[in-house]
Amino acid sequence: MNKKVGYLGPEATFSHLVVKKRFPDWQHHSLGSIEDIIEFVKTFADGEERIGLIPIENSTGGMILESVDLLLEEDFHLYIQEELSLNVQLALIGRKGQEIKEIYSHPTPLFYCRKWLKTKFPLAKIQKTASTSEAARIVSENPYSAALSTRLASEIYKLDILEFPVLEGNVNLTQFFVLSLFPYFGSTAETTIVFSVKDEPGSLCSFLEPFRDGKLNIKRIVSRPIPGKLNTYLFLLSVQAGKESVALEKALQKAEKFAIWIKSLGSYPIRETFNV
Repeated sequence: MNKKVGYLGPEATFSHLVVKKRFPDWQHHSLGSIEDIIEFVKTFADGEERIGLIPIENSTGGMILESVDLLLEEDFHLYIQEELSLNVQLALIGRKGQEIKEIYSHPTPLFYCRKWLKTKFPLAKIQKTASTSEAARIVSENPYSAALSTRLASEIYKLDILEFPVLEGNVNLTQFFVLSLFPYFGSTAETTIVFSVKDEPGSLCSFLEPFRDGKLNIKRIVSRPIPGKLNTYLFLLSVQAGKESVALEKALQKAEKFAIWIKSLGSYPIRETFNV
């Protein structure tokens, strides 16, 4: 069976690093957007197994709202197979001995390293790019520049590593969901649901109380507006309990009474944290 995994490209992004570490023997497919990854998983052929890796949260930049919005869509019919984490260690890459007039990167690393950049390169112009890999590509074609990117990007684009790791000792975690057409059948540690409640006082509190009463820890909860409907929201909630949990089953049964709409995105294991 052909095993294929789609990730947010281009090559040398942090998503690419994760699939190389977690799925080294699968075929890796670089895709242009999170929506493309979801469509990639859906459009499988006979004799194939397809999964997709999407970023869901960053410890510095917060929730990845594009991912959240797609998971909340009513016609989203994939399941979360597992959650992965990457301890992002950035590299400053460019050309040794060259003056640095511009520094390129994705907005999240630029925000994370803003004080470091201001201290070490006070005169450099900061330029935002779509990805850390795109930043490396631009630097490969642009003298007097550097990129906050990955060591893998330095290899691909034939650039020097000027500093690694940037901000040594700081933890900068990015969490990812692995998506599949099928639910995970093994032992699980976490469950994610999406739901909506009535637009009235106390409705969200009433929905959440069964989780508190069951001593279940809510890991993340995020609300997003429903387009075209004023003061109406959908919620994504991850709770630290798997499908084997009797407490979770009871909490969901009680919470469902207060929901207009509720759907499970699956229960799944939490895998190890990778370092780069």
